[in-house]
Amino acid sequence: MTDDPSERLRTLAAAAAPSVQADPGLAGRVLGQARRGRRLRRWRNLLLGLGAGTVALSTLAAATLLGRTDFFTVVEPSGAMKPTVGISERVVFDRSLSPARGDIVQIHIAYGGDEYDAIFRVMGLPGDTVACPATAAGTCDAVTVNGVAVAEPYLDQATAPFAPVAVPAGQVFVMGDNRPAVNDSRYHGPVPLAAVSGVAVQIKSEDGRVRLVPGAPPHDGPGDQDNVDPAGPVPPARAVPAG
Repeated sequence: MTDDPSERLRTLAAAAAPSVQADPGLAGRVLGQARRGRRLRRWRNLLLGLGAGTVALSTLAAATLLGRTDFFTVVEPSGAMKPTVGISERVVFDRSLSPARGDIVQIHIAYGGDEYDAIFRVMGLPGDTVACPATAAGTCDAVTVNGVAVAEPYLDQATAPFAPVAVPAGQVFVMGDNRPAVNDSRYHGPVPLAAVSGVAVQIKSEDGRVRLVPGAPPHDGPGDQDNVDPAGPVPPARAVPAG
């Protein structure tokens, strides 16, 4: 028996209808259509594969952007910034901003052999003198910067008096908003400006509501097209003043 597919088709056609003269070109046309079908399926599978590859590359590119965008999110682990930022609330920071007085920042603290990241408010810039002068009653009416009282309506507790501190070049004086329960620049002194990793632009409550940062200069938050790095591991709480 011949192995030619065309001959086999002609033989089968003749056996099925011996009185009918089979079209000699029928087998060739049938085989041609089969070959075209196989080619179309190959092209379809190739295009589907390319589409899947594009999706995979897009996912990889998006993942690669993490850690490279201007915006990132940090979960507040302690009560150091209460009532401005509650425990477990999320703060959105902008890496591209330089801190100004009143800004809330994330800053890396290295003190007493310990290192950690903390969220504090910038009270003094290089060249400033920060103090909380004592009244006759032994209390402090307001923190002063270069002798001028700072209005802080976002606080819910008074600040204990502390002596003037001159902020050196390249450093900032930071304080938590929960003044009685925070280990900040009143205890360990100003910290390097280079240790600031971001300036807060938004605060997000646990139910998803977004609010601006009270007492800080206004900053633009991320837009719909901006990538925001998700919150990483929650850092340990550091809110107890040094003894």
